Amino acid sequence: MANTLATVGQSTSDTFMRLLRLGRDGGGAGDTVTLEELMSVSEAHLEQLARGRSGATVLVASRILDTPQEFRRWEGEHAQMMRGIAGLARRALQVRSLLSATLGLLHRKALFEYMREQQVSTPGRQRLISHFYGHNDYVQTLLAEHGKYLRSAASFLCTSHIGADYLQHAVFGEPLHAYVQLYNEYFRTYCDSVLAPAGDETSENLQALLPYLKQEILETRNQLLARPLRR
Repeated sequence: MANTLATVGQSTSDTFMRLLRLGRDGGGAGDTVTLEELMSVSEAHLEQLARGRSGATVLVASRILDTPQEFRRWEGEHAQMMRGIAGLARRALQVRSLLSATLGLLHRKALFEYMREQQVSTPGRQRLISHFYGHNDYVQTLLAEHGKYLRSAASFLCTSHIGADYLQHAVFGEPLHAYVQLYNEYFRTYCDSVLAPAGDETSENLQALLPYLKQEILETRNQLLARPLRR
């Protein structure tokens, strides 16, 4: 794994030294964060996660770092997202944009995460892929969805870490966690309703529940993005 990390990016020690220089040069409470900071913190966090023993986060980080092609694609997409945040003129605007990006990443990784966690059968996966993407090639669409999941999950881990630990904003703590739980419940219910047999009582009950969950999500999301961004 060490050889692969050397291929796709600088060593962990180099990353931490760069972070120390960034911290010495600026980054106080009133300063904006730079693209270099955002990318350095992100890569260092993935490297740290990849050294863990087990779990979904270890698998995501390791898969990104151990596959040069996947790393380059993740790096390009993540840098584009971070560039938009770094370009904002005020720290509060950056934090709000970072939060919005984090919510978007949560949504992007939801489908494959649902299929993995619920251990959806092949016919069920085919039905979900058809529901969300139409009658595209199933295998190619599933592979693309898996890649999107890996990159989105990796970036979600990074943006959550940047907000909670690097920028130390409370909104990335319990408020974000509550939204994640609520959205996962909604998306799980939605997918369950897609997979339930048509006309089945369970399907009807799930369909009846969805509008209320969706409204709760919209209200919670609006409240989250409207919160005063104090540390």
